Amino acid sequence: MNLLPKLILIGGFSLLLIVPEGARISGIFKHQLSRKIEHPALEKLPLEMLWAWQRPEDLRGLPANIGVAFVATSINIEGEVATVLARQHPLLVSPHTARVPVVHVDASWRNPPVLNSKQQEAIVTALRNAVALSNTQVVQLDFEVRRSQRRFLADSVIAARQQLSPEVALSMTALASWCAGDNWLASVPADEVVPMAFRMAAGDQEIRALLAKYGRFQPVHCQNAIGTATDEPLQDQSYWLSLVEKNTQSKNFRHYRFSPKPWTKSQWHR
Repeated sequence: MNLLPKLILIGGFSLLLIVPEGARISGIFKHQLSRKIEHPALEKLPLEMLWAWQRPEDLRGLPANIGVAFVATSINIEGEVATVLARQHPLLVSPHTARVPVVHVDASWRNPPVLNSKQQEAIVTALRNAVALSNTQVVQLDFEVRRSQRRFLADSVIAARQQLSPEVALSMTALASWCAGDNWLASVPADEVVPMAFRMAAGDQEIRALLAKYGRFQPVHCQNAIGTATDEPLQDQSYWLSLVEKNTQSKNFRHYRFSPKPWTKSQWHR
C-alpha cells in the first residue's frame, strides 16, 4: 500500500499525517470501587500516552494503543499580562494516533502574575481553541501553581469546564504532592487528574515509597491516571512497572510518559 505524506498547518504549527493513498483525512487501594467514573471521551482514549513537549517530534509508527498529548499552546502569565504562543515545532504523527492538545501555562516567578480575569480568559480561550486540534474530544491543562495561586487554577478549571462542550473531556496535570495528603483538588471539576510522579521536590522519597507500596495515589480523583518520566525510575522500578502494567489492564488507569529528550522507537516500545 502506498503511503502519502500530507502536511497540514494546524494552530500555527506543522502536523504531518501519513495516510494511505486515496484515503481521506478526516491503586490498588481498598476503595478501588469508588474510583471516579470516566468521561465518555476518556473511556476511548488509549491507556498509554506520550507527552510531546515544545520540540520537534517524529512519532510516526506509534502503535494504535499509544496516544500523544502534545503542547499545542504555551501561555506565560506575569504582572497583568498573558502572552500566548502557538506550538513552534513540527509534530509528526500517523492519522490513527489519538491526539490530546495540551495548554501549558507558566506563571513568572520574577514578576508574579496578578491573576486577573484577562489572564484567566487567555487560559480558557486556549483550551476552547485546542478542541479543534484534538481527534479525541479531550484537552489537557498543564499549570503548576504555588499555594497562593491555587484558587486561580481552580477558578480557571471551573470556567473552562463551563465553557467547553459536555462532550469534551478536560484533563489536567497535578503536582504529586497535590495527590499525596493534600486534597485541595477534590472540588476541582476536571474530568481527569494526572499526578506527575517525577521532578518531585518536597516529599520526594515519601511519595516514591507510597507509590512503590500501593501503585496509585489515594484520593479518588487521582486514581485514574499517573505521569512518569523516562529518566526517573522509582525506587523499585521492576515492582513499579509491574503495577503500572496491572493497573493499565484495569481499563481505567492511564499512564502518561514524559521524556526530557525527543522520543525514539526504543522508548515507546518498552
